Order: sequence, then structure tokens, then C-alpha cells
Amino acid sequence: MANLKAAARPLLPARYFLLMSDYFKSVGTSLEDLLRAVDIDPDRFRKTDFGLTTAQIDRLLAEAVRVTGRSDVGFEWGCRLKLNSHDILGYAMLSCTTLDQLLRTCSRYYRLLTPMFRMSYQRSGNHVEIVYRPALPMTKETLNLMQEAIAVSTHLQCKSLLRNPSSVYDIYMSMEAPPHAARYRELAPARVHFGASSLPEIRMMADTWSLDAALPMADAHAVRMAEERCRALLQKYSEQGNWTEWVVMMLNEAEDSQPTLEELAGLLGISARTLDRYLKKEDSSFRDLGTEVRNGRARKLLLEGKLPISQIAYRLGFTDVANFSRAFRRANGVSPSDFRGGNSEGR
Repeated sequence: MANLKAAARPLLPARYFLLMSDYFKSVGTSLEDLLRAVDIDPDRFRKTDFGLTTAQIDRLLAEAVRVTGRSDVGFEWGCRLKLNSHDILGYAMLSCTTLDQLLRTCSRYYRLLTPMFRMSYQRSGNHVEIVYRPALPMTKETLNLMQEAIAVSTHLQCKSLLRNPSSVYDIYMSMEAPPHAARYRELAPARVHFGASSLPEIRMMADTWSLDAALPMADAHAVRMAEERCRALLQKYSEQGNWTEWVVMMLNEAEDSQPTLEELAGLLGISARTLDRYLKKEDSSFRDLGTEVRNGRARKLLLEGKLPISQIAYRLGFTDVANFSRAFRRANGVSPSDFRGGNSEGR
């Protein structure tokens, strides 16, 4: 497998973390202490153009959870993200004439918020579907925290603009229910469903949103001016970095399925041929990555000893146990049951 390296360029503006300063104080620590613990200079962090790399994001979020002892850091983060948190794109959204225009504008320029996720927005009549999917590799802990922050902030920001904010709708999250799942009742009337998809994503679906109602700060001229600036900023972004690591992350996160090259490419809005070409440039191949990741997950689940072999097979996307056994023997030289039995004896 190709050498996996985290993207070394800034991916998330520091201003989003600054919103958590008061929260960290309220739970007995400080943002400055957290920054120093992960070797980030607090003075540089506060500069308006400072951004965090993947490695810094992973370390900072992990340290925040460790020091606070709280599982709901992502939820709290989402509560603090507002439309005016998003710099020029936030100004464009606040100036939109309708919620429909706001959501279209956000999805078009979402990379300006962070290239770590992709946002898509589709409307059919009154039916709305908003989907967020990871577009760059990150740890599982970061992925879950980011999912929570995005889901909570999107709900709160949309609810504040709805003519009928009590309209019921659904949020589907791929992550399993967290220890603080009861807090999601605070998002009523939204109904939150955990473990809702095999690949990491957030899907929000509604049929009663007031998409065409006039927004209070509508200014068509301001939208045009802001969008010009957004387009100029987008041109400065280069293509995302490590495709191999992203594919590995997505394969590792898949439950009850083995995503195809076409499916993963579709999530990014590119062709399978293009994704294959990107992988080859990194001396990787989708087939080899799929085999290695699947086998690694199989070995881990067998060693944990919690699930029967048949359930492991289906969880990894095999159609039956016989296919799983043949693939595992081919990769490891022993059957799944012998691998589990031999390792359990050695423990």
C-alpha cells in the first residue's frame, strides 16, 4: 500500500474553534491550554488567516475530549456555529432572498467552510434533501465530532429561518448513537436516527420547510458581490491531497457493504476512471486497498471475539460465509475459525 500521509495544508479555519473558548472555560480548561498541549501557538491561532491541518485538527479535538471528559464536544460546537461564523460565505447566505437560495449557495461554495466535507442540496417540490459526506481522510473520532457539529449547526441555522420552525423532519447520521444521544431531543422537532447508513454521511430530509419565504436580510446586490468574492477564493484551492487515505477511511467506515470504486467516486462527484487515475498517481490500486482494508477489519473483528463468524462476514459485505472463508484463507493461510481459535489460545 502507498505510504499514507495526512494532508499538510490548512483545512479548517481557526475561527471555528475560537467559538468554543467560553465553553472550554465553563468546563474547567481553556482553549489556550489545549492549543499548547498539541504544540499550536495561541497567538498564531488567533490570526484571521490561520487554518488547521488534518493532523492538528485530530490532535486538538482528541485533546479537548480527553481534558474535558465530555463526549458531547461536537454537539456543543455545533450549537455555537452561526451563519455569521462563515466569513464572506456567511455574508452571502445572510443576504439570500430565500432559504432555497441560501442552501444552494452554501452547497456551491461549501469548500470555503472546509474541504473536509462535501455538501449536496436537492429539492423536488417541497421535498428537501441535504447530504454531507467526508471528502478528506480523518480519524474516526474527528469524523464523529465533525458529523455532530455539522448536523447540529445546520439544524439550528435552518430552524432560525423557517416560517414554521415546528415542522417535523428527519436527520439520518451514519455514526452510532453517542453516550449523550439524549441531548438530540434538544433538536426537536427534528427526529435524529443514528446508524442510518453503511457509509459515513449526514442526510437531512424534510417535506414541510418554507423554502420560498422571504428572509429578513434579503439583499440581491449583496449576494452578487459576495458570490464574486467566493468564486475568486475557490479558484485558489487546489485539488485535495491524499486520495489513498480517503479511500482507506471510507472502506474502514463502511458497514454491511464493500463500496465499489464507482460508488466512492460518485460520493465525490467524479468518475471512477478519474478516482482510479488519482490512486495510481499515489502508487495505489482500489482492488489492493479494498482487499487489505477488508482483511484488516476481518482480523480485528475475529480477535475481538464478540461476533459470530457469520455476522462478521455480512458486516464486511460478503454475500455468504463461504465466500468470506475463502477470501480470508487466501489472504492469511488459515480459516477464520482457525485464526480466531489459534489467537485466543495464545492470549
